[in-house]
Amino acid sequence: MLFLAASAALLGGCGPFGYLGKVSRDASRAVADAEQAGAEQYAPYEYWGAVTYLEQAKILMAYSEYERSFDYGERALQLAEEAKRKADKREGGAMKETLEDDEPDTSGASGDADGTASAGDGKAEASGSISIGGGK
Repeated sequence: MLFLAASAALLGGCGPFGYLGKVSRDASRAVADAEQAGAEQYAPYEYWGAVTYLEQAKILMAYSEYERSFDYGERALQLAEEAKRKADKREGGAMKETLEDDEPDTSGASGDADGTASAGDGKAEASGSISIGGGK
């Protein structure tokens, strides 16, 4: 009887028991929550990363690779939480990305009042040499 209690205590965090708690429940729930929050649209990198890591964790579990499965499950949980956080911010309007933000500011461009460029504008000369690569 004492042997069974000691065995159960030692194996409590190992093997499939830890997987069931960490990967199956926590990571799967986090991915589902992220999906409900719209992470597929608002945070696709994090969402699909979480989905992929979760799938890989399940595959590794099937091959009895418990430690690696836990690692992948933990990463899936992290990415799913990040995806949900980003989706909530973007959906709430706290974080907006538009195409207009990426356009360069041309209001301070040099030129004459009629829109033509002055002599020498737009032409730049480089002095010196540039070496690209790791040649010896």
